[in-house]
Amino acid sequence: MEHWQPAGCRRLKETDMNQERMRVTMKNIGMTLGTLVLAGSLLGGCANGEVLGLSGDEMIDKVVAAEAEPVSYFAEGEMKIWTDEKLTNTLTIKEWVDGSTGRKRTETAENGNVSYALNDGTQILVYEQATETAYSMDVTALGEQAGQTQKQALVDQLEQLRDSHDVEMVGEAELNGQDTFHIKLTPKEDGTLSLSSEYWVDPATWMVVKVISSYGDGKSELIYDPVQYNPEFAADTFTLDIPEGVEVQDMSELTQTSEVTLEEAEDALGQPFLQDAGGELKLSRIELYTSQGELGRNEVTLYYVQGDKVEVSLSIFQKPEGNIDDMLLPDESATQVRGAKASFMKSIRNLSWDEEGLRYSAMGGNEAWTQEKLQAWAEELKLSNK
Repeated sequence: MEHWQPAGCRRLKETDMNQERMRVTMKNIGMTLGTLVLAGSLLGGCANGEVLGLSGDEMIDKVVAAEAEPVSYFAEGEMKIWTDEKLTNTLTIKEWVDGSTGRKRTETAENGNVSYALNDGTQILVYEQATETAYSMDVTALGEQAGQTQKQALVDQLEQLRDSHDVEMVGEAELNGQDTFHIKLTPKEDGTLSLSSEYWVDPATWMVVKVISSYGDGKSELIYDPVQYNPEFAADTFTLDIPEGVEVQDMSELTQTSEVTLEEAEDALGQPFLQDAGGELKLSRIELYTSQGELGRNEVTLYYVQGDKVEVSLSIFQKPEGNIDDMLLPDESATQVRGAKASFMKSIRNLSWDEEGLRYSAMGGNEAWTQEKLQAWAEELKLSNK
């Protein structure tokens, strides 16, 4: 069985941002404050002195072994986002979570634009007021994520970060007049995609009350104040009224992914495209990603394997028309390949360039695929009709 790589990282710069924001919101609504709740599982059951004496691995071991009951709460917070040390976004957040049923609702506001997201246990519904757009998704489409408890979400998060990050108990700190534990997660190696994060945890409730994350030239800070535990929810708390005339679009109908033949891939793109002709790698699978909407497109991804592991995946779609934002992302650098301008993102080993009306993104499957190796591989690509 081949190990596939997600193509989402390279779609972010060109995708329909409204749809992408909605998709990400719906994916994460089950883990809003919950994903940040380092406390409920990381520190549960420990006395202050014991916690401060734990190593990072020992703390994660306690996460896996600990038991935590789902928590009901109402929280208000503020998130600030900086780019190149310049404050670019300030958002206010409200969250309602019913720990006994798994129902969740969030409201996010920025510059008067309010976005609403609701998980009522059967479906996830998202509505953005300014654009009058609404999306829905069956909860079962998210699998276990939709109903995850705070502990389960955090265990998944920490287990994923365990090998790539150092976990440090910084110590005790006072925040907004209350005592907290300060915890820090730092990537073990430069260039990893994961964030560096710091958490301030209320030891009385084991809830995160502040988190700071940084990556490249970007930084975000989220502070919750106040947080009310076990509130009495009104009957209409976990409902969302969509204004009359606003069409609710089913997210499952907006995107489709299927395995296709080479001929079908060429038909989807409307022209032949570059392929690996070296012979050292085997083309194992061709995937077609189709999205609808204002900026909908067809995207073809070819997976090249050696043995049972993907060595390189090559994604191709029509070059977007009009003025395209050429601003480089954090950890992305300008370069050249095949006589064209290109960019390389070290953290995900991704090389992107435009050629003959198509946009190409080659992603290395392991650390052996350096920028130089990917560029050399790309130089040998040949059109599929030659």
